[in-house]
Amino acid sequence: MWRKSVQDARFGVRAAAGTGIADDDRMRSALAVTTSLLLAVFLTKPASAQTEPNQRNVRDLFAGQKMLVTWRDGGSLYGTFFTLQVHFCRSGRYMTFGESRRQTVMDNQQVSNLDDRGSWDVATFQGQLVVKYLSDSGQANAVPVRVLPNGNIWVGEGVTVIRQGAAQCR
Repeated sequence: MWRKSVQDARFGVRAAAGTGIADDDRMRSALAVTTSLLLAVFLTKPASAQTEPNQRNVRDLFAGQKMLVTWRDGGSLYGTFFTLQVHFCRSGRYMTFGESRRQTVMDNQQVSNLDDRGSWDVATFQGQLVVKYLSDSGQANAVPVRVLPNGNIWVGEGVTVIRQGAAQCR
């Protein structure tokens, strides 16, 4: 169960960036990866009153902030490194800009730019706080999130989230 939530968290961040990954590391349509999360997150009953203060605290932590999110997929030699800057606007909108870099067999680098916009919020799903996204393209996703005692944000093993200051919202 715990291992599954870590995988879901890592895949959720990737899917939010438009690069959904199958469990066997094959590339898969982000829409296919997130369809089940859309149903699970948006069709669940409201959270209990006990979780509402936590939701509010996490929402306040993200609102108006720019976050740097990084992770690596694949092996150390030919893996893909992802770097995203996510602007969480207080209005409930988000903007994501970033890139993926992959080392090829011929010792070249394949670089892809990532750009996404939509709405975000914090909710509770099966007792776990999640940041849920709805892209302007209609793609939906949710990423489990925990705020650690030292203030760091945890969204999955191998994923780094660093606050970088104020979001650039229009």
